[in-house]
Amino acid sequence: MVDSAANRPAPAATGTLAKTPLANLLLYMHDKKLSGTLELLAADKRSVTVVFVAGQPAKVRTGEPVAYLGRVLHELGFLTEEQLTQSLADLAKQKAVGPRLHGQLLVGKGLLDEEKITRGLHEQVARKLRHAAGLPPDTGYAYFDGYQALASWGGPVGTGIDPYGILWSMLREHPPGDQVEVALQKLGSSTLRVRGQDLPRLGLSGEELKVVELMREHPLSVAEVMRAGQLNDRTARLLAYMLLATKQVDVLPAERRTSNPPPPGKLARPPTPPVGFRPSVPAAAMKPATPMATMRPSTPQAAAVARSSNPTQAAERTSSPPGAGRASIAPVPPGLSPELSERWREIAERAATIDRADYFSMLDIARDATTQDVEAAYFALAKVWHPDRLPNELGPVRDACSRVFGRMSEARTTLADPKQRERYMKLLADGSGSPEAQETVARVVDASTAFQKAEVCFKRNDLVQAEEFCRKAMELDDSQADYPALLAWLLALKPDSQGGDATMTSIRMLDKAIKMNERCEKGYFYRGMLYKRLGKGDLATRDFKQASELNPRNIDAVREVRLHTMRGGSSERERDSSPPPPKTADKSGGLFGRLFKK
Repeated sequence: MVDSAANRPAPAATGTLAKTPLANLLLYMHDKKLSGTLELLAADKRSVTVVFVAGQPAKVRTGEPVAYLGRVLHELGFLTEEQLTQSLADLAKQKAVGPRLHGQLLVGKGLLDEEKITRGLHEQVARKLRHAAGLPPDTGYAYFDGYQALASWGGPVGTGIDPYGILWSMLREHPPGDQVEVALQKLGSSTLRVRGQDLPRLGLSGEELKVVELMREHPLSVAEVMRAGQLNDRTARLLAYMLLATKQVDVLPAERRTSNPPPPGKLARPPTPPVGFRPSVPAAAMKPATPMATMRPSTPQAAAVARSSNPTQAAERTSSPPGAGRASIAPVPPGLSPELSERWREIAERAATIDRADYFSMLDIARDATTQDVEAAYFALAKVWHPDRLPNELGPVRDACSRVFGRMSEARTTLADPKQRERYMKLLADGSGSPEAQETVARVVDASTAFQKAEVCFKRNDLVQAEEFCRKAMELDDSQADYPALLAWLLALKPDSQGGDATMTSIRMLDKAIKMNERCEKGYFYRGMLYKRLGKGDLATRDFKQASELNPRNIDAVREVRLHTMRGGSSERERDSSPPPPKTADKSGGLFGRLFKK
């Protein structure tokens, strides 16, 4: 029986397989080397309990009969049918007297040794996990760290299995369709270059290995992967997805391709597995985002802008503006039938506008649509927009169609979940309901975070790191005057920037920052310090006064004004003749202004 829940701790993480497929969970456990129990419970009461030891699944119990050990051993060729039947009869007799395990009986009778029993147990775990991957998307999970729920069930917990070994078979048997499309459409025209050293663990074979080896020599886009070998489109897309998930590839912008990909069919010889390597079980796949990202609490701002349909979106952002890097779509080629030409144009137009649409518009439903309405609309659209349904003649627009379908999948996942939908409605009310708007807000949040790190490094006198974070903030958001103001001051502090010309260069940078926002306190204060360096006391005092009036708590600015007065400066006359504090409002209003109002 499963251990009593009396001593079970509170779950360290909860969620659903719709947001975090089982393969993601396996990879996360493996990467973090966690030991504990994962419990899955479907709406139809089917359940699966998995015990992990140092990141490896070591014991699995299913609520329904799956992969009996004796049958597994027979299918592995370790037992004949006659031996299996007789051993089961003997096991039934011994169980009538007391507890007895089939593996113990087989070893006791000398039919099998411990090594074969272990191999059978590992294969049994793999089969049960593949069964678990097929549970409905709304299946809930809970992870209990450090807790072994199956301690009194079955035999002692032994060594686990390498989860990499079952990923490929898991993916092919139960592909997380929505997550695959969302992940691959984000790549756009980016290319994948194989660099990982774990490929032999993935259990790939034949054409799959050939394509992987080709990707080691020539970075390929997802579309090129589908054309590279003898794989069908579905297998090629799943392969690219798994390589992303297991971090076996670098993602390169299309413009960084160093050589043209070889024509289809020019595939290199597959790599030879290491001597003695034996994949434990067939393999599977997963999604390329940080698994179980929902375990970690996020800041209110980060939660507000995160893509609720994808927990791993978790994902890394580049410094390019929203929408950058999306491949343009070629015009309709001559020779297509009128029907296919119209479909080509429809895909191109929808791909160009999908990121500016809100989730309700993507699914063409009203804002009061029920969950059933959402599901019905999504599945109707899937029949039209799933990229696997495109004819070969529309292959060049398959990536664009994938991008559209990926957004539709995001919309369905978000709107079908009450909690996600509630959060999304708040975003929608703030005017950031489209993916493009969410990307913009997310970039602003990332920029603000980078700038905060820059200020911390500056206070620690780590000027090199401060400059790096400051430049990152400017790349992400070029509308904030404080960012270039701090950068100008950091540059002015460098030993080789103390001369007059270099100082004037920094002053001109501060002039631009103040022009961006006339209430930029940092701009006035740093410019005052640089004017003071050049011996221009009146100009310096004017800026110090502006800074102190904008922020009376700027003690350094107030002190500089007081020192100027003590040294004979006519504070009253200068105050009368100096321009009044600017009344221009900060132009960073709207949603971003509310997010970062100080």
